[in-house]
Parts: sequence; structure tokens; C-alpha cells
Amino acid sequence: MKFVPDKADYLPSVRALLIIAGLLVILKLLITYGMFPLGDEAYYWRWAQTPELSYFDHPPLGAWLIALGQLIGLDHLLGLRAVTLLTTLGTLFFIWKIIGHYRSNDATISHTHLFLFVATMLYASPTILVWSSLIYHDHLLIFLASGAFFYLGRYLDRTARGQSDLAGLYAGALYLGLMGLTKYSAVFMGLALVLVILFSSKLRHQLKSPHLYLAGLLTFACMLPLFWWNWTHDWASFGFHLDQRHGAGWLERFNPIALINFVAATLVLFGPFLIAAIINQFRPKYANAAPRYLLRLATYTFVLSTIAFATVSAFAYTLWYWSDLAYLGLLLLIPYLMRSKYMIWGHYIFGIVLVALTTFHYAFAPITVWLPGYDKEASSVYGWSQVADWVNQTAEEVGVDNLAAYRFQTASQLSLVLNRTDVFAIDYRPTQFDYWELPQLSSGKDVLVLKDDISPASQIEQRFETLELIDELPIMRFGQEIYRYELYLGRNFTP
Repeated sequence: MKFVPDKADYLPSVRALLIIAGLLVILKLLITYGMFPLGDEAYYWRWAQTPELSYFDHPPLGAWLIALGQLIGLDHLLGLRAVTLLTTLGTLFFIWKIIGHYRSNDATISHTHLFLFVATMLYASPTILVWSSLIYHDHLLIFLASGAFFYLGRYLDRTARGQSDLAGLYAGALYLGLMGLTKYSAVFMGLALVLVILFSSKLRHQLKSPHLYLAGLLTFACMLPLFWWNWTHDWASFGFHLDQRHGAGWLERFNPIALINFVAATLVLFGPFLIAAIINQFRPKYANAAPRYLLRLATYTFVLSTIAFATVSAFAYTLWYWSDLAYLGLLLLIPYLMRSKYMIWGHYIFGIVLVALTTFHYAFAPITVWLPGYDKEASSVYGWSQVADWVNQTAEEVGVDNLAAYRFQTASQLSLVLNRTDVFAIDYRPTQFDYWELPQLSSGKDVLVLKDDISPASQIEQRFETLELIDELPIMRFGQEIYRYELYLGRNFTP
């Protein structure tokens, strides 16, 4: 089976693809080493300082990888995101493997040409490039899912031809289990695999094979730390994601605006030109030329993930990148699903321009310095060296050593920049800080509290006998204030 049709005039030249790849590498390195960690990234760094079987917000593998990176010297600010370079190399390896498996010896397009095309199309997606560069759990999920797509797709393909591929089945099950140890959205690929086998007459006989169930046990075994943590903590993480995250009675509040926002953000931030691939996966003209069972696995994953998150977004605020698994499979099969030069070049140009603007916005200065608007997340990554010096100096002046911040993201960023693990969060939401019981250690003591530009002081006043504003620090870029921090001295803290 050829990886692409004989006529592949829609493919950019190798030279053009090398130029695009160079631009994408530059942008990735700028994100990796030019931007201070976002609040959630610092939060996951904080997890890695206290390795556990799992954590409240997410499964543990991402934090374990950060901790492992620190053991080999990938520590603190510059080394923090270096682990994403390793997972990116792993993803590229599986792109190479997928092309090699589905490309016959007489294919007219070289392996290298196709590799450059698929790799650049994948990373020209703004969400894939950015989230494969941050130490959110997605960079690891993208790598592991690429491996799972390769091995499980190969197993399904060979089994349908009457061949045996137990190595592919067990390797795919291993990668699927590690995905489950990374993000809960891995369940969509697991369900998709079941549906592919169940709905295919050439594969259904595998339901009688003990190897399928042994592979399932391997997947489950990979996630035992996650299940054990939840079992010993009253299923707290599962309960948070299924219900508490969105507030009580969230399924009773239909919100069409949130649904529209989710769909719009998904289409724009994964790449609006990918709408061609989304549609073509369901068109026989394109689907019949693609590897049948790998495409089915990708399509079922896309459908299940999209339906699930679109349904949630109809009732509660939902972030578009939670559905990144839905688009990964389509991008791995992009030579089959997108054959228009205009759509391909549109995807490249749009993705590179948007990522370049985003990189400038987060690494150099928020573009809202010159344009109307206010981006609280982007502004919150600036000025942390100033904040660290300011907090240390103020703590010494007032004679208070206990440090906290309102919001777990701000507490994590302060903890990271000070390299202190005793900084805790005062947050109205449950977080991992509650499970470390750090607030309890400061019960009855005076605490210096950092408040960012987002959180109102009124929500922390009830935690202290008295709360006094000590100082304020504006963060400036190009002569304009982009963010403001306040330091409060709280007396007699109550957890």
C-alpha cells in the first residue's frame, strides 16, 4: 500500500518544507527557553518536588518526567521545558515509523519528503506546537498517542490481513496505558479501539483471543498508581473532573455561548484550514485511499472526543486543547486527507504567523500594550525576577517567613522562582496544595500573602484575624503597566 497516491503534486518541495521546518524549530525554541512558565506549568513543577503515586488534578506521569529530568540536570527555569524536546523527538520518531509502515517500496515520493510534510503539518498547528513545548501534560500525551496510533494501527492492519502482530498489540497497550497515566482523555482512544474491533467483520474474531484481554490488563496495570491514589483519597480526582470542576448542578445550566466559544476556539487554534481534513475523513474518495484501520482508529477517537467535550462545553466552560487527541490522528494521516495546495499553504502560513504572534505576546511583551484589551494569563508571566526580590526583601523587613499566594497558579510561580516548596496557596478551589496540608503548617501564624491582578482580596480576608496591605508592585512593559501585584500581611492564619 502506498502512503500517498501516485500523483502528489500538492506536496510542497523538500526545500520549502525544510524552510518551514526551520521556522517551526525557531519558534519552538523561543517558546521553550524564552517564556517564563505559566501558572499551570509551575504547578506541575511543584508536583515534581513532591513525587507521589498520583495527584488531585491529573494523573502523575507528567510530574514524574519533570522529576526525572531534574535528576539528570534539567532543573529549574532553563531546564524545566527541556523534557518537551525529548517528547517531540519521540513524536517525530513515530511519524517516521508510521510513514515507513504504510509506504511501499515502489512509492514515488521519498520517505524523507513525506516525513517532512507530515511533521511540518503537525507542528504548524498552533495548539500542537505550543502545547508540545509547554510542560502541560499534553506534550507527553502527543508523544505517547503517536506511539499508540502506530502500534495499534499496525496490529489492526495486520490482523485484518490474517497476520499476527502480538508485538504491536502489547506495545500499543503499553503506550495506551501510559497515556492513561498522563491524561484522562486517553479513554477516548481506548474506547475507539474497542469500537474498531467490534464494528469490523475482519477483526471481531479478536474478541475471542486471550491476548486482547491480556493487553487490556497491561493497559490497566500501567494506571494502577492512578487508581490506587484515587481509591485512597475517596476518588477525589475522578470526582473533580466528572462533577466538581464545573460547580454544583452544572448539567442544569445550558450555555450555548460556551459551546460556540469551544467550537470556534478549536477550529481557529488547531488550524482553521484543517476543516478540510476533518470533512475528508468521512468522504470515501479520501478514506478509501488511507490505511483503513488506522484511519478508523483516528476517526473514532476524533468523534468520541469531540462529542464528549462539545457536550460538556454546552453546559460549562471548556478549554479547546483538552481535545488535542482528536486532531493528532488526523494530522498523522494528513497526506490522505488534505490534498489542496491552497489549504496546505494556508495551514502553514496561518500557523506560523499565529504562533509567532503568540510567542511575542508571552515572551517579549503582551500585544495589548499597543492594542486595546487585557490578557491576564499572558501578563502574569512577566516580571517574576522583580517579584522574587520584592517578596524576599519585604519578608525580611516585616520579619515573616511564611509565604502564600492567592490562587494555586500564583503560589506555584512564586514557589518556582524562589525555589521554595513551603509556599502554599490560599484558594477557594480544591487543589493539590490541600493534599500536602501546607496551609495547616501555618495555622495561627502570620503570613505574607501575594495577591495577583486577578484575585479579589475580599476572598482571603476571612482566613485571617487582620489583613493589611503592605506594598504594591506594578509590572511594566514599554512604559505601560501590564500587571500589578500586592503583598498583604495576614495575622493569625486559619486554614
